[in-house]
Amino acid sequence: MSWKRSTRRAPDPWRAALVAAFSSCAFAGSCPAAAPATNSASPVAPAAPAPVSISAPHVRKFRAVDADNRTILLNHPGVITLVLGTSEDSQDAARAAGKAVYPLEGRPDFQLIVVVDLRDSIATWVPAVVLAQMRSNLDHEAIELKPYFLKNGNKSNPRSTSYVIPDFTGTICPQLGWTGGSDDLRGILFGADGRELKRWDKIDDDMAKLQTDVRAAIQALIDTDKAKAALAAKNQGTKLIQPPASHLPLPPLAPPQPN
Repeated sequence: MSWKRSTRRAPDPWRAALVAAFSSCAFAGSCPAAAPATNSASPVAPAAPAPVSISAPHVRKFRAVDADNRTILLNHPGVITLVLGTSEDSQDAARAAGKAVYPLEGRPDFQLIVVVDLRDSIATWVPAVVLAQMRSNLDHEAIELKPYFLKNGNKSNPRSTSYVIPDFTGTICPQLGWTGGSDDLRGILFGADGRELKRWDKIDDDMAKLQTDVRAAIQALIDTDKAKAALAAKNQGTKLIQPPASHLPLPPLAPPQPN
């Protein structure tokens, strides 16, 4: 089943509605102040330079409403986020990509968000049906995800953190740089600071490479937080027991599951 854009033969709306839901089954710094002038002949210690104020570059935040009518932040700070952009022509690749990161689901430092590009599609005729089918698919997928959540020490319901965003009118895709439709699966990897780490205009069949790239971003976050904790302990000059780490070790690299 597939959804065709308005330039193609329009499929049956109810059939198209089922296809629409496929994706759920996956700087500036200031200069130091000058020393004050003096007419005294005796040596005068120079004034200490004013502290340099450095402001981080602005991070654009991307918000959207998902199939459960929740407004979510796509580049949430503190976690590595994989955003997949899909359409009716890339549904199989979307499923494969989702399953490739199943072993990472449930971790507190990772989240997956799927954006379904429905611009100029028959889905705009039956949005209520499309949303209902998306929610149903998410319910079923939550059952598949539960074992991975438990392996990652997460006892919560996977359904509560399953995010699929239908873009019926082009409110989110253009913000992400996807100004035009595509038959290919696209993706963006956001870092824990909310900034873009990597972008794919086409995610091909090498899902193992996708999993490796996401794992590398998570591992870099783990290493950074460990280094910060070690520096804090050193500055404290104590060997006191540190609080439990907020990151779990990454699971062994697993081959992506078949569709």
